Amino acid sequence: MIPFREFLEGIRPAVNRRIEEVANGTGEVDPGVLPLLIKGKRMRAGLLLRIHADLTWATAPNHQALDLACAVELAHAASLILDDMLDGDIVRRGVPSLHLTRGEGRAVLDAVGILALPYALVAPYGAGYVAMLASVQQKMARGVAREIFGWPHLPAIPATDLYDAIISQKTGCLFSLAAAWGAMAAGAEGPVVAEFAKYGLSVGRAMQIADDIADLHVLAAGARDGRPGSETLLLQCVPAGNDPRQALGEVLDREIHGAAAVITGANRQRETFGQMVREIIELTIAGGMPDDGTPPLVACPAPSRSDKYCSVSHFSEKPCRL
Repeated sequence: MIPFREFLEGIRPAVNRRIEEVANGTGEVDPGVLPLLIKGKRMRAGLLLRIHADLTWATAPNHQALDLACAVELAHAASLILDDMLDGDIVRRGVPSLHLTRGEGRAVLDAVGILALPYALVAPYGAGYVAMLASVQQKMARGVAREIFGWPHLPAIPATDLYDAIISQKTGCLFSLAAAWGAMAAGAEGPVVAEFAKYGLSVGRAMQIADDIADLHVLAAGARDGRPGSETLLLQCVPAGNDPRQALGEVLDREIHGAAAVITGANRQRETFGQMVREIIELTIAGGMPDDGTPPLVACPAPSRSDKYCSVSHFSEKPCRL
């Protein structure tokens, strides 16, 4: 199979065309919002379509797989508008955040309008898809609420448990949905779909950990504006006296190996999907680091290296239970 980066480049035009077609076809999406919808790395869509391609050996996605991939990306895009407002972020996908250019009230309405699009895409394939999407969006909202407001009405929760819940809900569950839908579109049976749902959850968690590591690097360089997020909670998972670089590398390493371990099929499949999560982490960390010449918290190797996705030093203690 081709590297995941190349796979993304191959599927991105089709995903963008379908999203633009859906947005324009409804007549309800403001043209000022469209640039946000047709940008992005498309990692969630790429995960879905790569799983579909690997299970079917198809050279191109069928109509259902493409619609499901676009639905996942549209759900993600709507969440970004709200996240930027809550976090005070000023840039999204290379342009000013929507709430800055259109005002907060209008941005909220834009997000609500966009949220209707993924449901319109998945409804023709059955009520089960609608229910799965609704469940995931509820979990995403709950995860962000916990990130911002903590865990109300309950005793103090260890940082490790809170971080685990937050990244599983705000990021992991949408990746889990993408992976499950990729298998479902390929006609996989229930146990295989459940396996890929667990795989996607681990992929999303690993990507969020990598993204938080990159954000910590940016914060350390003094180049970050906006409200601190889950990255500060991740740092609290490091036991006192441990080197944060080593400890965070251990957290990331454990999550990635856990993602590959849930694939119980042939060794070729396990190796393929294990490599894919490593490539997703490389893309995440490389894209989140400032170009200021300072060393990253976790160093990514050249793409030709397939045995290691990051270079970390050995240490004896586990940093946190994730």
